[in-house]
Amino acid sequence: MAKCSRCGKEIGDAASCADCGGAPSKSVVDRGTKKVTTVTGEVIEAGVHATEAIVRETKPLFKKVVGVGKKGVSKAKSETLSVAKKLKDEKN
Repeated sequence: MAKCSRCGKEIGDAASCADCGGAPSKSVVDRGTKKVTTVTGEVIEAGVHATEAIVRETKPLFKKVVGVGKKGVSKAKSETLSVAKKLKDEKN
């Protein structure tokens, strides 16, 4: 928000102050703040786009890893049960 160069009241984006008619302040801080907010918004937007691209590219890999993991767990379960059954049969 811009401030009046004469009275210091906030005037928003108006061309002149409604109270005294002064022009908006040419404060370096105000310009710097606006630039920082603009750049920050651009950086956040770029980060979101990059994250979406990473998720889109790695999704098939994760699906494959999960599929292999499920098969491995199923195989380990069946092997464990068969070994347990053999041990039980040997004991009897």
